[in-house]
Amino acid sequence: RSQANEQGLIASTLSNAGDAFGLAEAGRRQVEESITAARGRGLLSAECRILSSPLLRAVETATVASRLLGPSVEIDARLVERGFGSLELAGDHLYEQVWEKDIVDPCHREWEVESVWSVVHRTVSLLLELEAIADGCRFLLCTHGDVASVMLAVVAGVPVGEHRRAGALGTGEVVELV
Repeated sequence: RSQANEQGLIASTLSNAGDAFGLAEAGRRQVEESITAARGRGLLSAECRILSSPLLRAVETATVASRLLGPSVEIDARLVERGFGSLELAGDHLYEQVWEKDIVDPCHREWEVESVWSVVHRTVSLLLELEAIADGCRFLLCTHGDVASVMLAVVAGVPVGEHRRAGALGTGEVVELV
């Protein structure tokens, strides 16, 4: 849970959320609980690599994970939040309108929103790169709601426009991509 969540705002750009809208105290607790639980299930260990979006809330998430697991944090811009164009800093109730359009056309750019397919291209390139170098290593990707749901939809073979139905995660939730 971030400060933007608490304020009900969309904060998706580096200029607005690169050094603002960090984790709320509840978010820090969520991360600690999620990382501890994932470590207990054997999903994460000190041998994993932690990659983060450059937005403050993701970097703070990765930093908490690093403190609990040990590895340092690497920033990868491909994990940045989906760009929400002219909806930036507007009320987060507008996400629903974007997601409805995503189902009909995952290429849409209504409100200058980054298309689902754009998110697919940048995240799949990262996943393929990580898979090529994995050699048994696990990666913790600290990213954002739409980016995570798009990656989960791709991996599950679900139409990417339906990413919110296929892969919407809870805040701070850790899931395994296989």
